[in-house]
Amino acid sequence: MSDSIFERTRLIVQRVAGADRTPADVDEDTKLADGFWLDSVEMLEVVITCETEFGIVFSESGDLDVSSLETIGSLAATIRRRLAE
Repeated sequence: MSDSIFERTRLIVQRVAGADRTPADVDEDTKLADGFWLDSVEMLEVVITCETEFGIVFSESGDLDVSSLETIGSLAATIRRRLAE
């Protein structure tokens, strides 16, 4: 996949999850909770790391809902949207 935002997001999630919980095949549909087995604290770590890495601030009212934190692809799409604003 040539999408650098996706790749950077994937690397962040993999760092937080660790090698033992990183699925063999990761794509845009890989779920954060059920694929990488991230709990709420780890999900918060991913969010904070993404904010730092991409220089953005997620909106609590629109960016941090279940659908935007479901998969790596949905998280990357949320990051793209924040970067475009």
